[in-house]
Amino acid sequence: MTINHHSLNYTIWSGGKNVKLCFHGFGLDHSSYKIVWENLKETHTIYSFDLPYHGTSQFSKNEQTLLPKDWLEFMEKFLTIEKIDRFEAIGYSMGGKYAMITAELYPDKIKHLHLIAPDGITTHFSYRFSTYPFLFRKLFKTQIKNPWFFKALVKTLRTLRIRNNYSLRFAESQMDTEFKRSQVYYSWVNLRHFLPNLKLLATQINAHRTPTTFYIGKHDKVIDSKTIEPLHKLLPDSELVMLESGHSNLLNSVAKYLETKNQL
Repeated sequence: MTINHHSLNYTIWSGGKNVKLCFHGFGLDHSSYKIVWENLKETHTIYSFDLPYHGTSQFSKNEQTLLPKDWLEFMEKFLTIEKIDRFEAIGYSMGGKYAMITAELYPDKIKHLHLIAPDGITTHFSYRFSTYPFLFRKLFKTQIKNPWFFKALVKTLRTLRIRNNYSLRFAESQMDTEFKRSQVYYSWVNLRHFLPNLKLLATQINAHRTPTTFYIGKHDKVIDSKTIEPLHKLLPDSELVMLESGHSNLLNSVAKYLETKNQL
């Protein structure tokens, strides 16, 4: 699916009549949701996307920022092609932003919003530091080839114990190859304005009584229950599900949980 020289690709796993639009986390691709389809295929058809700078999707690297209005163009074309009227949206980590923005754009079409340790609710200082000021963006870009500053920063944070060691190891795992560093750079810089309007989203969810479920791993040190509070507190009818999981294996835990719920 191509718009303005950008291509957004997705995979369809056919099953039941219920439709789930799935948005993966950073460093993953559409295939991460196959386990969800395997557990729900009797009742659901899955449309799983390769998000910008991931998988087989192709997006410009000229630092042209993607905005929610651009996402609307893709979703309008996608829903028309696939003849989809009503759907659920599920987003894991980075994909949480896409799920929330999709729900914001289509308040009348969204049947259930599933947010798995979602990014895009609380903006971390390190993200603003790396992506907003022009000079810091330039410094960040140099790290793709030679991550000297990143390594020095991690070493300093570890020495001063400003961040927990799990979070630092997670950051290192996302920056340990040139390809991953390039993914981080373009996913952050070109998507720095791609954020949901939390107040508008909450107003729409409450007005339409859209079921909304947050899934958090009890052992997740990347995105925890405090991180989702700015949106969760605006949604009095939303559900918070705590699972015995960390961040990296949370999607598998959610797939098992959804299978159990689906059998009730």
